[in-house]
Amino acid sequence: MIDKNYTNLFPKVLFSMAIDSTKNISLNYTKSISRPNYSSLSNIATYINPYFIYASNINLGPTFNNEISSTFQYNNKSVKVSYWQNKNPVYNSFLYDKSQNIMTFKDINFDKEAGLSLDFELPFTYKFWTTTNSLVFILEKIEDPSAEFLDSKPYLYYYSNNEFKLPKEYTFVLSFWGLTEQKKGVFETNPRFVVNMALSKTFLKKWNCTLSWNNVFKNVIETEEFTINDTSSRARYIVDAHEISISVKYSFGKVKETEFKEKNVNENENRIR
Repeated sequence: MIDKNYTNLFPKVLFSMAIDSTKNISLNYTKSISRPNYSSLSNIATYINPYFIYASNINLGPTFNNEISSTFQYNNKSVKVSYWQNKNPVYNSFLYDKSQNIMTFKDINFDKEAGLSLDFELPFTYKFWTTTNSLVFILEKIEDPSAEFLDSKPYLYYYSNNEFKLPKEYTFVLSFWGLTEQKKGVFETNPRFVVNMALSKTFLKKWNCTLSWNNVFKNVIETEEFTINDTSSRARYIVDAHEISISVKYSFGKVKETEFKEKNVNENENRIR
């Protein structure tokens, strides 16, 4: 019998105060929920080989998140301090059946996790150079009775996007992001560093041609170590995002100047947690 309470409150509170025309400080509290996706909630199991099974978990429950943060904004630069606690976070787990000599890999709800982060957002413009930079210092701890607690140490996430306006309507973009070695209590992962580049040219005001080169140095290997249910895992994941592409764009109607406003670090910001 599975007894679940589906009645929950998710309050959100935000206090904001302007110090003057250039400075602002805010305090925010949020409680939210993250539900497992449909493909995870089934009884389907797939044999990778005769000794290894990849399985879904119909008993997965939602993750409840409590976060409190404070942000100091000075013009377009900001410093943010955040503390969060997650109940029932979802992570990978191994179960080994000695009698059948079969290993089952599936997602389970861990007991809890907590984290503290310090986030610096530092954009600026100098002549033909515009850059957006993020530095996030993170201390994160994941715990569960079934897992061996390894170590928990601060790590750094950094991101930089640099745009150079060149003569004859050329634009060169250099962006990179990286993570130092992550020790989160249960999981340990290797450092990563990825560089992307792009060169674009505008023709006749409405035509734009862009040459993009993603993951320039082909950094595709990610490693992860953990011990769960007395089973130690050392995994290597091949994530090949190396790509060279050419795109051509034509703008219909009158072309207006656009202003880019970034609310998140980038589309892959979830990688920092």
